[in-house]
Amino acid sequence: MTSYTRSRARLTVAKSAVAAIALLAVLIPSSALGGEATSQRYLVVFKGDYALDGSYALGAGYALVAQTKTETMDGTYALGNDYALYALNQTYALLDQYALTPQYAQDQSYALFGQYALASGYALGTDYALGSGYALASQTGTYALDSSYALTNDTAAYALGSNYALLDAYALDQNYALARDYALWLVMQADPSAFITADLTRQAGVLIVDSKDAAFARTLESYALVQEVGKDFGWKQFPSYQQALNSGQLVVLPANTINKHSAAGAPDPLTSMQWDMNMISAPQAHLRQLGKPGVKVGIIDTGIDGNDLDFQLNGKSNVDCADGADFTTDGPGIGSPLACVDNQFHGTHVAGTIGARQNGIGVTGVAPNVTLVPIKVCDANGDCYVSDAVQGISYAGDLRLNVINMSFYVDDNSFDESTEFKCQSDSTQRAYREAITRALHYARQRGVTEISALGNEDTNLAKPPGGKKCKVVPAQVSGVAGTAALGPTGGKASYSNWGNGWADIAAPGGDGVTGDCTTNIVSTLPGNLFGCISGTSMASPHAAGVAALIISQFGKRNRYGQLAMSPDAVYTKLTRTAVDIGAKGNDKCFGFGRIDALRAVKGDTSHRFDESVPACAEPN
Repeated sequence: MTSYTRSRARLTVAKSAVAAIALLAVLIPSSALGGEATSQRYLVVFKGDYALDGSYALGAGYALVAQTKTETMDGTYALGNDYALYALNQTYALLDQYALTPQYAQDQSYALFGQYALASGYALGTDYALGSGYALASQTGTYALDSSYALTNDTAAYALGSNYALLDAYALDQNYALARDYALWLVMQADPSAFITADLTRQAGVLIVDSKDAAFARTLESYALVQEVGKDFGWKQFPSYQQALNSGQLVVLPANTINKHSAAGAPDPLTSMQWDMNMISAPQAHLRQLGKPGVKVGIIDTGIDGNDLDFQLNGKSNVDCADGADFTTDGPGIGSPLACVDNQFHGTHVAGTIGARQNGIGVTGVAPNVTLVPIKVCDANGDCYVSDAVQGISYAGDLRLNVINMSFYVDDNSFDESTEFKCQSDSTQRAYREAITRALHYARQRGVTEISALGNEDTNLAKPPGGKKCKVVPAQVSGVAGTAALGPTGGKASYSNWGNGWADIAAPGGDGVTGDCTTNIVSTLPGNLFGCISGTSMASPHAAGVAALIISQFGKRNRYGQLAMSPDAVYTKLTRTAVDIGAKGNDKCFGFGRIDALRAVKGDTSHRFDESVPACAEPN
């Protein structure tokens, strides 16, 4: 998050330049098609939890549909909490005395036969074998749940009711309690013309859907399997490049002072302006560890200028454009479909702080040899849409990236009373929180260390406006390292959010006079330029860079051949090697303290307290 007033936000995916262009053609916004009504984008969040194999179990805990007494087979026998089936008909119920037990399992000897409930004497004959995909065998066509819904191979609907069909392909399978296809079918029932723009059911139990039907959300919310439906809005996180220049928030350094190489072995030309790197002992850490190319850091932002010379060393760039992804297919500020074209500036600036090379040009990043993966979720206007953020985070999990930096927060539409805090009392905000939280948990399960900016409103996150049930996401999601910003004197930046339990660490973000490069963060800009700006957006990438150094130093090869380290282990090293500042111990403004790259790569967890930084004066 950059330090200035913000307003709206959006994203899509591309594995390469060719893939990006192809995807753009497929996902061209409906508004661009002449004469078509405007579609609304929705996040559809299904009930469930993760399966053992890491996939999302849609409808976990539900035998067929929600186990309530209102979902009946024939109006008499409800699906109760204790029994999968209470009855076959009014006479022969599967009640307590006739329930499935280890002695009377559905095997060759003890199964359903004729008009009888399970009992030791009534085995199923060879003509009535239980089918692999059916509650009752495909051969038992005459034994219906009721007259309308016979469980046979050819029956059009295996249903308990019109809203809860279990069609032929919707049987329970090994990955989902209710198959993914059933979720897709529900969407088509709500709106046959709906367009599913992203299927994240495996990763997070989420579908992202475009619909022109005004009743779409209301209809979907009536289904037992659906937990939340939220309209997708964006919020302007960052100004456009020109807006930032015009306001003075961004200062671009004169080209004649930077476009020259240092002498061999000398520091990069602008390192003398990088007070931030000195504050976290990065130059000393580089004598031990520069980061390893196998360690991949996802920059979830506005893209990265992949042609920037400060990301190149010996003719090779450390920006991975092949694995880069662009999710910005909708909204007012769509630009290039290529992740390695930054339509704005924010992503390139963040990337430089993490991984600008030691190559005699410009600046040096915290981890100059790691690989940077651009995941574009915010467009040229600075608009970042929650649906795109969900996709981007899930994509980072798909790739099993080592670290992701998130210098943004998801929000709703600035024209609809945009709020930084997502409250459980609001259905749309609940959908946002749940979708982002699930995507983050999925990525974390797959080994991704998650670092986020804490926000720029000087707000106590432990006592948020609206109460305890309101949170900033992604910064306040469990497992995410929330980063507060420090000014050049080492104290809390005036704008930085804070709060007991939510400020995990602190890092340089800049403060003081807007546009003053001696007090703000100098880094890369698109077009081989360099400039300075401030914000928790600038603090978070310092922490992400140190996390990448930790993995480079202490990580081990996993079964996929990747250098890896568990997010918990990275978090522990990141926080325990931090320098304690402010009030002693884990405090409300600085968390565990100021990150320290040298102590991190040395694995030095001895307590160190910097008395020069006073406790912050923020109220409790």
